Amino acid sequence: MSKSLIQILVLAVTSDGKHHPEEKTLLESYKQYHPTIRSMKQQDIDTEVQAFWTKREAGMEDADIIDGLGKQLSEDEKNTAYALAFEVCASNYEIAPSETTFIKCIEEHWKIKKKIIDAVKLSCQMRYSVS
Repeated sequence: MSKSLIQILVLAVTSDGKHHPEEKTLLESYKQYHPTIRSMKQQDIDTEVQAFWTKREAGMEDADIIDGLGKQLSEDEKNTAYALAFEVCASNYEIAPSETTFIKCIEEHWKIKKKIIDAVKLSCQMRYSVS
């Protein structure tokens, strides 16, 4: 999961075309504390970031990247990646229209269950005042 998780988080950060300081801080927190990510070597993280950019430079659409990453994840891992990606998008206290499109793409392509979507949205609404 760790490799796919890194790429979906990079996709979340880039989904609005801006790099917000809150997103950078959150990603650093994930690197330091998230059980799956903190066990990765920095070189492995850098490799996954580069893998993402290689896909993007090759012209892959977000939906294709999301589909490919989803094939490597269990349902629980998809739910976790979805929740973390949503949080990255919300972390600057707003969700841009392009981030909404990205989030909906994950929901549809990974078939995230409504109860998970509702729980993640509520959590982010409470913590980041986004809707």
